Formats: sequence, C-alpha cells, structure tokens
Amino acid sequence: MYKKDLDKLLEKSFPRATLLYGESNFLISYYSEKIARKITDKSNKTTFYYSDYDFRSVMDILGQSSLFGDESLVVLKLDKKLPKKDIDGLLNAIAVNTNNSLIIEFYRSDSKTNAEYAQDFRTFASAFKGQGVIDVRFFAPNFYECIALLRERANELNLDIQDRLLGVILNLQSNDLSIAHNELEKFTIFDRSISIEDIHKLSYGLGSVSIDELYNAIFEKKDALEILHKIQEEGLDDIEILREMERYFYQLFLFFAYIKSNGTPNAKDILGFSPPQIIVDKLASRAIKIKEEGYQKIFEMFRKWRNVSMKGEKNFSLSVLIKLQAYIR
Repeated sequence: MYKKDLDKLLEKSFPRATLLYGESNFLISYYSEKIARKITDKSNKTTFYYSDYDFRSVMDILGQSSLFGDESLVVLKLDKKLPKKDIDGLLNAIAVNTNNSLIIEFYRSDSKTNAEYAQDFRTFASAFKGQGVIDVRFFAPNFYECIALLRERANELNLDIQDRLLGVILNLQSNDLSIAHNELEKFTIFDRSISIEDIHKLSYGLGSVSIDELYNAIFEKKDALEILHKIQEEGLDDIEILREMERYFYQLFLFFAYIKSNGTPNAKDILGFSPPQIIVDKLASRAIKIKEEGYQKIFEMFRKWRNVSMKGEKNFSLSVLIKLQAYIR
C-alpha cells in the first residue's frame, strides 16, 4: 500500500495493525500520529522507542482484554526488523483482543545502507499480514506534496498565509519538511495575514547547507568535515557553530537523562515545548547513542573549543568532529 491508498482508507476507517516504512521519516511519523488519533485517546497509547522494545512488555498490553471496552494502542518506533515469531505473536494478540491496536514505525538505521533497509522492510512487510493489517511504503514527498502538508498544518493553526509563502519557509529550511512544519508554530503570534517580512524576521535557516546536515553526518559517521567547510564558507564562524552544537548536544543530554530515569521521553517536560514527533524521535534515538561519560567528554571538548576559538586559533573544529564521532555508538 502507498500514501494515496492509505489516505482513502483513513477517510472511511482505520487499520488494526499498521507497519509504516520508506524514504520519508516525516511521513512515517506524521501518519503514525494521524492513525493513532483515529484509534484512541493519547491516554490509551503506549510508545516503545528503539532499544526499549521488549516483546513480553508489549504482549502484556496487547494480550489483555478489557471488560469495560477500553482500547489499548501500542506504537513501536524501530530501526531493526522484528523476528517473525514476534510479529506473529503481536498480530495474534490483537486478533484475539479486538479493542487493541498496533502501529510500527520502521526507520532506516544509521548503520544500514538504503539497499539493506529496503531488503529489511520488504522482509518485514511480507510477514506483516492479516485481517485489518496493512503495511505502507512512503516515498520522499515532492514540492507540491510538501506544500499541501504545510497548508494542512497552517489551517490547523488558523494561520492566514499564502501557499507561496509556505514555499519560502520550506526553501529557507533547505526543503526539510519536518523543520518547516515546526516553523509554522512561530507565526501563531500574529492575528493577521503573514507577510514575507514576518517570515524573514522569524524563520531563518543556517545558510544553504543546514546545521542539521552536519548533525546527520556526525551521527551517521559520514564525512562531516566537508559539510563543516561549506558552512564556514557561507559565513558562520567557529563560535556560531559551537553555540549551535552546544545547544543541540545539551538537548540530547536532557533527553538521555530523562529516558534513563523515566523511560519514554516527554518533550514538553524536557524542552518546555512540543516539537513535531519526528524531531522528538530523532533526539531520543540519538540521545541514547552516547554514554553518560561520553557526554562529559563532549562538553569538556566544547569548553576547550570555545577557549581556543576566543584566542583566535583555527582548525580545532576539525579535531572536534573526528572525536565526536568516536563517542557515538
């Protein structure tokens, strides 16, 4: 099944078990939330993140029937395919307990190539079969699909904004739909039509090469040095880049500490606001890829970077990126 088929299905009903995968992390997360809202209230939803997945814990929820007709929804956010026996057990549980539902968001692991991920999701999907059970593959949305999704979000926020200005916001964020989607919340402060001046005042990207591209390269252990050079060529100096990285890794540490103490992360509690779920998921998955002592060494490294930058020394950022990747599991 593809996006257009899922859209038609959701106009009339909703699936009991859903496997979402493909080339767009945003759409995977977006439709997971959309399906979940159709199934039940947030209070009946339990989410397991990546390495937190435990078959018995999930079965304890899906395997229970309610005398009062209460619904239970389990959402699994995974980057590894499940064994067939786990899939069979989960699907059998919701077949027996008809008030319960399952959504699986299956993402590509940073350690997997696109081809390896494609092989994994095909294997996963072939085992994910049954009545009321669907699997959906998403492709990266084109420009017009991105604008349509931004329009939907703008309408939800009651924003008076033209489609061409939605395109400006998308372009400013290097066509990153998840960031552009989140940017729209900034404009709720206006009770009038949004202008291009408002956008330039409130929505800005870090050049044509996004700092997010640098983070992606760091965590995927790709060549981050080339991206760093491009960012520097666009006018950002080491202090500005360091400030952004300190902010980002501090957020990761907050997620790490919260997950360690509470399990499932709550972005509102951690950050004081609720970014799009896809951003929360990325922060959570990256946060647990660094050990506690790794965070200590990273912040010490940032302190040293700041000191040498204040003295006018250059190129220390290169060694920082190399060492950063060594602390990521």
